[in-house]
Amino acid sequence: MWTFVFVCLAISVTGLHAEFTVTVSPSVKVKENEGVDLKCSYTADFGSAPRVEWKFRDLRGSQTLVYFDNKPTGQYAGRITVYDGGLRFSKVTRADTGDYDCEVSGNAGYDEKTIKLRVLVPPSKPVSRIPSSVRTGSNVRLTCFDVDGSPPSTYKWYKDNTPLPEDPTMFPNFKNLTYKMNIFSGNLEFPSISKLDTGSYFCEAFNGEGAPQRGDAVHMEVHDEDNSQAPAVSSSLSTETQNVPSKITMNHMLEKQYGVFMLQEVKLKLEIQKLELEITKLKLELQKLGQEP
Repeated sequence: MWTFVFVCLAISVTGLHAEFTVTVSPSVKVKENEGVDLKCSYTADFGSAPRVEWKFRDLRGSQTLVYFDNKPTGQYAGRITVYDGGLRFSKVTRADTGDYDCEVSGNAGYDEKTIKLRVLVPPSKPVSRIPSSVRTGSNVRLTCFDVDGSPPSTYKWYKDNTPLPEDPTMFPNFKNLTYKMNIFSGNLEFPSISKLDTGSYFCEAFNGEGAPQRGDAVHMEVHDEDNSQAPAVSSSLSTETQNVPSKITMNHMLEKQYGVFMLQEVKLKLEIQKLELEITKLKLELQKLGQEP
């Protein structure tokens, strides 16, 4: 008897947890400027006229009401239609990428589910930073970034119009190069750059949506520290900054000259001490001669 009651209660509780359920497609992808439906269905337990609300959270975490009090909010008016079973965008933009919460309440029940909407956008021309002149042995980082691509782009680097492999040690023609490439961040780093790395560089962004996009090519010259031909890059620096190398060089020369003078002084003192020692020896010899009969 008690066993039968327990089983009935267990079935009742299980059924209760199955009530007031919202169901969605958790992930939706759509190309920019196309329409899309975000499906949201719910069980009959909410009643014939449940309260349905939609909220949006963008990639930065900022939250906005999309549909509230049975109507679209200001910025979504004319762009969305809410119907029994979902929400329809007439046209999406890249700014619509994010999380959409479908919230349903009624008959003292409540449930909500999230739909991740990804608006697909081809990459744009990447912004790259490539120095035109660097010194041998220095740590140099080239950067590349595509601001528009969705999903985020991956990156490839070219030197003299030849694609660089992600791992140069795997290819005989590149084994003497010591760069490190991050295809996800777009960084190309030279821990200790050499003259072999001199060349024309550009990057390429690709995310599978549309054609790859290339940045501008820049010739990077790697020169020795004492190369007088060094670079045009310094022209953009302030006069005070440009004078720093000459000040450092002058100080170095003065320190070097001072060191030479100090060395000469030490040598002179040693010579004087040597002469004094010779004089002392001569005096002792003379004293010795004067004492002999």
